[in-house]
Amino acid sequence: MSVALAGVITLAAFTDVVFVAAAILVAQFMIAEAPAPADERGRHVNSPRFGPAIAAAIVAMALTIFPGILVGADGTRSGSVGFVSSGLMTGIVPGMAVGFFAALLGQMLRKDGRKSLVTSLSYSATLCMFAVLPVAWIGASQSLGGAPLVALGATAVGTALLVWLIPANRVMIGSVAVLASAGVTATATLYIPGPQNMGPLFGAVVGLGVGMFAILGQVLGRAWSEGGGHASSGWGFAGAMSLALSAPVVFIGSQFLGTALMM
Repeated sequence: MSVALAGVITLAAFTDVVFVAAAILVAQFMIAEAPAPADERGRHVNSPRFGPAIAAAIVAMALTIFPGILVGADGTRSGSVGFVSSGLMTGIVPGMAVGFFAALLGQMLRKDGRKSLVTSLSYSATLCMFAVLPVAWIGASQSLGGAPLVALGATAVGTALLVWLIPANRVMIGSVAVLASAGVTATATLYIPGPQNMGPLFGAVVGLGVGMFAILGQVLGRAWSEGGGHASSGWGFAGAMSLALSAPVVFIGSQFLGTALMM
């Protein structure tokens, strides 16, 4: 599923940012549908999470696509699309703020005595953070690297996760998957038309980082969904987490690429 979504994001990047957003929204819904947390005895804890996570995702996505909404606000300035002087994408921080307040509201509306309040609230807030991360793919598609850089990142995700499917020692396969990702993306830069400085060395570094976080997304996603009754939602969450955790690496790569172009 992660490989398929990465492919769709790549195709969308060569068309219009709205289509990239549509593909990203699928991953965000899968993250918002994460299984409920469990207490020390393994019992499910009531945690209003879907609404806050989706609210955070939508706000982050809207501000990433239309960063001009915040131009003129204190502490920001007009600049590259999806980028502010702090180096963070415009939408992530407001998205997290909206998600956190929505999570607080969800706790206020609980009618069960608010048992395991800390566990429930922290789970919702963390899920909001995961839900806003995929918008980094949108930021990358609007960067100087554009669609070629998105294709490079998607290639890294696909390579790492396909190698990860090999049934063997997880530590060894994970290491091989990350190295394979770096090797394939370094080679891919020779065939993907992009900026002049998007060469093999750049591709290897991006592939190494993206591959590592794609594998970490699988590990974290499956550990997060571990337990009885989580099978149906667990696989989708793990798949979306690979895209979510690797997204900031792709975006950071786009910013280094832009810096190199301006030097």
